[in-house]
Amino acid sequence: MNRRIYQVLLFLVITSLLFSGCSGTIPVNYTAQNFMRYQGNIDIGRFTYIPFMQGRVAPNQIANTAIGNIYIGANIADLVQRATALELEKTGFLIGENSPLQISGDVLMFKAADLGYSIDWTYSVRYRITNKSNNADLFSRVYVAEPKRTGKFGMPADYGPSINEMILSGYDQFIRDREVRNIFSQ
Repeated sequence: MNRRIYQVLLFLVITSLLFSGCSGTIPVNYTAQNFMRYQGNIDIGRFTYIPFMQGRVAPNQIANTAIGNIYIGANIADLVQRATALELEKTGFLIGENSPLQISGDVLMFKAADLGYSIDWTYSVRYRITNKSNNADLFSRVYVAEPKRTGKFGMPADYGPSINEMILSGYDQFIRDREVRNIFSQ
């Protein structure tokens, strides 16, 4: 009988580890990392987190597939807006309201497929460049980050670098886009 109880308890522990999501709030400190260089002036507009706007997640929640929820210490839209501003400054842009151009964006998806032994991170963002004098959209394109797989059984703080890499991947595709470079060179 004791062996049967031990087997059931072991099964419950293993099952809970496999199917549990991340609990708690993940600290994320974004540091600019790109090495593209341009110069110019730009204004940072509004960023939105579409899954939150659709009522599917909280504003600071990364969608996930396992039981439990993954929260970070800031709203996703605010984090991506700040990360974009930091990356633009590192690229060489002066950020200010006097710029004729404005960058805004929509985080379309931020997801952690965390059912099982690993986490598959996915992220997509739409960047827009607008001419502020006439509110004309000069550019709008969706960028899908390179998928990333990480281990699941670490500390919540271990996920911060993966979150940052997803955001950087979207920005890097944006800033390397030939059409974007043409707009900034005018």
